[in-house]
Amino acid sequence: MLPEGSTDASSRQRFQHEARAVAALNHPHICTLFDVGRQGDIDYLVMEYIEGVTLAERLARGPLPVAEALRHGIEFADALDRAHRAGIVHRDLKPGNVMLTPEGVKLLDFGLAKLRRPVAPVEGKSAAKTLTQPLTERGAIPGTLQYMAPEQLEGKEADPRTDVFAFGVTFYEMLTARKAFAGTTQAEVAGQILHVEAPALPVGEGGAGERLEHILRRCLAKDPDERWQSARDLLLELNWAAESRQGAEARSETPRAAGGPRQVPLRWALAAVLLLAVLAAVPWLRSARGIGAGSAPLPDPPVIVLMDTPLADRVYDPRTLASGGTNADDITDILRDLDVELHKETTSPAWHREEQVLKQRPRLVVAHLSCLRDDRGEEGSPMHDLLRDQAWDRLRALMAYWGSVEPQTRFLLYSRGFPTQPERDRFVSDLVQRFPALRSRVLMMHVPGNERASFRDPATAAALKQQVVAMLREEWRGGN
Repeated sequence: MLPEGSTDASSRQRFQHEARAVAALNHPHICTLFDVGRQGDIDYLVMEYIEGVTLAERLARGPLPVAEALRHGIEFADALDRAHRAGIVHRDLKPGNVMLTPEGVKLLDFGLAKLRRPVAPVEGKSAAKTLTQPLTERGAIPGTLQYMAPEQLEGKEADPRTDVFAFGVTFYEMLTARKAFAGTTQAEVAGQILHVEAPALPVGEGGAGERLEHILRRCLAKDPDERWQSARDLLLELNWAAESRQGAEARSETPRAAGGPRQVPLRWALAAVLLLAVLAAVPWLRSARGIGAGSAPLPDPPVIVLMDTPLADRVYDPRTLASGGTNADDITDILRDLDVELHKETTSPAWHREEQVLKQRPRLVVAHLSCLRDDRGEEGSPMHDLLRDQAWDRLRALMAYWGSVEPQTRFLLYSRGFPTQPERDRFVSDLVQRFPALRSRVLMMHVPGNERASFRDPATAAALKQQVVAMLREEWRGGN
């Protein structure tokens, strides 16, 4: 129902408009809103009945296992992505608004918090009120204090990144059963949120702790510009963490005789054989699948897919690395003012989202040459060179597959290597010789500076943007 004192026609109209927008979401992890209306002096909502317990009730018994937390976190982020794409921001995410059901999570109270409480910063004597339970107070601040982003406490308008912060606080609690920002008064909690970092996670099982710490730190950044910029980016990171954890578990369960020799060379030789089989199958995939859109027009505005890895030695600028970002984040900043739709793919050796990329029908794929690299093997070692070549060949195979299915997609590769034009021409020429479907559709860019390379460098940023703009033109054709 509308809050007391908000029964004027304008408030009611806004309430009904946003409620109907929420009703149109239709997502398996968002509580369904069936109807909104008015009878007599009462405004009402008709919502789905959900059997289960709230996340807050479950956390009273202790933290969730890492695998379960990741599964629910992915469902949670997927629901947020759906709502944000529809222009709806929750503004009051917390464990009490998340239901756990046999089918997964359900987000409650979606999109209506903005209409329920006016925005006002936490200040004055009321900020010293003692907290004995999570605080939600009408007429003060929109949401529940422990889960608010700094900009909400400062009385600023909420946007999707505000929900990303609240997701981070809730996900932290899922993993620890502790509040990320604790205190006994409103002022103390607000001070923690504004100025203090959340305590570090305990070491996660299955090697997940470091990856989850990286995800959470960006969710909980004080500056919205330093957070994940969309729930989709967050969802991709969580999927990557889950895949990496599953891979670690699979490797740990592989039996090996005690003291026996490691079979690394044979294993990677077999992997190389399998890779060659994939490469040989690419032309067959085109004729067998027949799923490409052919000459159908690509989406407008054009879609650009950015592919990169968060591995530390692949992130060029140390400032980007320190904030938990990747080169793709810096490229996003460079291209943000173009009339394009940017989609980020956070990659790893376990990345397998070929079909999802195809469904986006990109005009341009901008990929770090080493985006599929494994982080094992010391520089210059045979293992390092084998893993590098394997990653490059897999990227070539993916480009050939995408290029054969979607003949209008182009590819821009970047690397700190290949500093001369003849080296880059030779790389592209070898690629086109193996996969003729890529002729006139690939360009390779050298990022100068060696260890000091950075997309934050104005000259590098300008060169990249100029090349992207050129490749988006219908008449663009790359060299052979």
